[in-house]
Amino acid sequence: MAQETENCDPIGTILIQVHEDLSQLKEKLTKFPLEEREETLDIQNLETAIKRTEMGLKIHIEKYLNVVNHNVLTTPVDDDKLYSSHTSKWLLPSVIDQKSFIFPLESECKLWQPQHSTFPHAFPRMKQKIGLNVKIMQDPENIHPRAAVNANYGISLPHTNERKPCVKVQKLIKGSTITNLTILPASHRTDPYFTPIPVLEADVNKGILSMIERGLIPPTARITLQNPPIIPRAAPLHNFDEAHKTPSAAPFATTQKPQPIPEAKIAPKTQGSKGKGRRSRGRLDRKSIKVTSPSRALQSPWDYDFVIYNGIIDKTAPDFVAFKEHFNLSWGSIFSLLEHIEKFLRDYAIPEVKIKGNNLVALLPEFELKNKLTRYDLLSVSENPAHIQMMLNHPGQRYKGQGGKVKAICKIQATWKGYKARKSFLTFRRQKWASGIIAIAWLLHCHKIRLKKILKESRERHLQNFRTRAKHLAANWNRIRTSRRTIIHIPSLGYSQPVRRNIADFNTEQNMQLGRLCDITDANVSVIYICSHQLNDDLLLYYKKILSLHAAVKSGNLEDKSDLQDRFKMITPEAINIFTKHHMCLATHLKYSPKAIKRIKSLTRGTEAYIVSGFPHRDDLAVADMLDVPILGPEPAVAHLYSSKSGSKSVFDSANVPVPPGLRDLYSHQQMIEQLSQLVIDHLEIQRWLFKMDYEFGGNGTAFCDILSHLKCHKWVLKESSRHGREDWHKKWAQEPALVKISEELAGILAQHAQPVNKKRFSTWREFLHTFLSQGGVVEAYPPAESVTNLTVDMLIEPNGEIRVLSTGDQFHADGPLISSGTTMPQTSVDPQVLSSLCLQIGNACKMRNVVGYLSIDLVTFIDPSTMEQQVWATGLDLSYSNQLALTQLTLYLTSGHLDARLSSLKVPRFVSNKEERTSGLKVPSVPLQATPGYAVMTTQLRHNNLSLVFHYTFLQMCKVHGIGYDIENRQGTVFIFFEHLKRDRLGMLTIGDDLQGVLMTFAHDLFIIHQEISAPNMQGETNFKTTIDETKVILGVIEENKMRYEEELQSKDNKNLSKPDK
Repeated sequence: MAQETENCDPIGTILIQVHEDLSQLKEKLTKFPLEEREETLDIQNLETAIKRTEMGLKIHIEKYLNVVNHNVLTTPVDDDKLYSSHTSKWLLPSVIDQKSFIFPLESECKLWQPQHSTFPHAFPRMKQKIGLNVKIMQDPENIHPRAAVNANYGISLPHTNERKPCVKVQKLIKGSTITNLTILPASHRTDPYFTPIPVLEADVNKGILSMIERGLIPPTARITLQNPPIIPRAAPLHNFDEAHKTPSAAPFATTQKPQPIPEAKIAPKTQGSKGKGRRSRGRLDRKSIKVTSPSRALQSPWDYDFVIYNGIIDKTAPDFVAFKEHFNLSWGSIFSLLEHIEKFLRDYAIPEVKIKGNNLVALLPEFELKNKLTRYDLLSVSENPAHIQMMLNHPGQRYKGQGGKVKAICKIQATWKGYKARKSFLTFRRQKWASGIIAIAWLLHCHKIRLKKILKESRERHLQNFRTRAKHLAANWNRIRTSRRTIIHIPSLGYSQPVRRNIADFNTEQNMQLGRLCDITDANVSVIYICSHQLNDDLLLYYKKILSLHAAVKSGNLEDKSDLQDRFKMITPEAINIFTKHHMCLATHLKYSPKAIKRIKSLTRGTEAYIVSGFPHRDDLAVADMLDVPILGPEPAVAHLYSSKSGSKSVFDSANVPVPPGLRDLYSHQQMIEQLSQLVIDHLEIQRWLFKMDYEFGGNGTAFCDILSHLKCHKWVLKESSRHGREDWHKKWAQEPALVKISEELAGILAQHAQPVNKKRFSTWREFLHTFLSQGGVVEAYPPAESVTNLTVDMLIEPNGEIRVLSTGDQFHADGPLISSGTTMPQTSVDPQVLSSLCLQIGNACKMRNVVGYLSIDLVTFIDPSTMEQQVWATGLDLSYSNQLALTQLTLYLTSGHLDARLSSLKVPRFVSNKEERTSGLKVPSVPLQATPGYAVMTTQLRHNNLSLVFHYTFLQMCKVHGIGYDIENRQGTVFIFFEHLKRDRLGMLTIGDDLQGVLMTFAHDLFIIHQEISAPNMQGETNFKTTIDETKVILGVIEENKMRYEEELQSKDNKNLSKPDK
């Protein structure tokens, strides 16, 4: 019974409730007190009762409409119960006499037209009666319900003077007629970490497809149904000749397919059929329809198409009426969608569109969600989308429809406003971008200015502190140099960044002065050496062994070696491994190495210390400020000024020493051509002219040109000079014609025949000339002689003003005539007194310019062919600690000798050997009997690619096998200097002996043996071993020739002396 109640149509319950309310009203009227019946009834109580009943009816009717709009009930009805005299749960109680309700014709216009009834199509008359009864009960102003109530229930309803507005039971609603459904947002549908929302029962009742479309069920979910909605079965096959029979009635009623209607002719109803209203449930009035064929019954949902002309739907068209009749249940949403379609078609002036009804209904769910019609939606419901799309894409089509002019006006205004806004925006964006660039540039400029100011103040402070410490060092130098002290050697090459960038193996070049460690010869000195390479254990052990030989060298006994590693420390700044490609000098690396600075501070705490730098850099001042120690050297600016080629010329001029003819401070091509032309005319005996840049290293900035051999007017110029004579030739009027001719030819001669010395650095004269003029340089004459010797002299200007000559040597040139490859020490090419005098003059000139510390002077000597006298020219000045001085320190350390640079002599003490002691049978004291002269050949520029294939230990063992080494007893032999352990392609070599010719022969022999051992016939490698050997042989030939000449001169002198008494 309960189940039947749940499945029943709610109209029965509603009408029963209406009947109970009216019964209660009747009982109240019948139970009215007898004494008060004769009196007038209380109208207010009656109105209250009627209002309450009317409100209940409204509520029940709204509930009923809600149920009808949302549920389609197709429950069967029993005919017997339908017409029973008893009260049914489905119909109105039968006690009401339906015939007593006779209404006039004017009330038919007020009849209520409900939605599709939930009753089956088999009871049209009953549905019509129920609708009329409900309408009657709703209208309290109608006189017929009053009479019916009075006749059936004995109730006299009060008369109402005011006419109340009729309650509209149903009104056409535009838009969706369903409640809002739960929809999962699109952003959460693809989020794997989103927790699924709970699914309500109302969502489940909508079906699986609805939940998938709304995102409640993922589209890739696997769905399993216990009772599948579709059961597959075999389709019956009909005979080809058998005619197709359409069933007369559908087995059940559906909302998608209409019921077949048999062919019939429906006659119009007459006015006599009172109380039976017209059936109008969203379909056409059947009074005027004559169905002549079963085509409508055979029609499928795909056939409900209709045509829209000029954006207006013909609501009387049969196709549209059929479509509306079939989809009447969801007509509210369809109506809203059709309005959008009509508006769209009118907007675009589309004359004719055929709409597919099924596609239109399929579009409803999407339309209800977004409530917006797009062009794609219209194309999806039209039968000819290509034609429609072509019309929509036609330019200006939108402006042909309704409101086209207004739309065009708005479009023109919007385009113009957009253009103006875009133009102003572009201007604004450009101005904003420019302002941003200006602001950033200004901020960077201010930041740069601020940094420059900070750096300037910092460097000024460093310079002031440097000068203060230099004064303190000068005042206490006599005490410091004799007391216990620590020397911090920083062999830094503080050249400018462009110069450092073009130095090959720059860090190796800064590590070639390991001979500075030999300062520990003085027992009061401790050395801290800053390395530009991290030396491995083998190299550290090698240098410890070399430095431990000093005591054995003094005593002549190898067993007297002493460990001096507590007196020297080798420190590598940690910034070397950080700034690997920045070409920083060693002082800069040490400045940015706090660990190394901290260690140096701890080693120098409590002792006198000072720094001996290489080529000074402003970061040397910063390091000295960090360590709070003075520097034995000049200011960086002074060193850079007077170490340049032009600056050195000014020092030599002030010292009144001979210099080669030349020019300085050249910065323009025209200036160089004019002055060089004058120089050539003044010195017609000079064949080769040299071009040297102010700031270069190792001969990289040097070029040469043999101008006279390529000068076409050379013979004519010689004739002119001889014609005018020596005195007149130096006058301008005599030189002017020659000057014009030489100036015209000189630029072309230089462009074709000038050659840079280092082809790797400057491949052409054009590149060399550009750099030469950008940084300035000098032009000087090359000595006009076949034999030319270059010298290097190392000096020290002490803080107290004392000037000392520390080392002298003759250069040899294996890589070219203008690049030094090494020296032989001491020098033997110039009279020591003359050389010492020249060097002291230059030293005094430097002293006058506040130069302190180590410096080296380059000179050249030759025999002047015109006077056959020896000439010495000063050619270069370098205010730094040189490689020659470092190797000289190592030579003195290994020989325990004494170098008298003023006399250019090296004295090496010689001890009596054990063999001599045995033969004499006498005990000889361990003191040298006499000091013998010594010579050394030293170089740091040996290179060979195959050296990298041999480890240092193997290399030393190989040399030991061939007898290459150093003899402590005789203080003769060869010592090697290793710079680093990674590439191992460069080598330093020091050969010591008691005879210059013997030393050169030993040097060449050892070098030849090494070259043979590390080179194969088919793998010679890139090396300068061969050229060094050849240069050594040339020097040996010159020495031999000089000896023969010297012997001949002595013999001729002896002959002259012998012939004098005969006369």
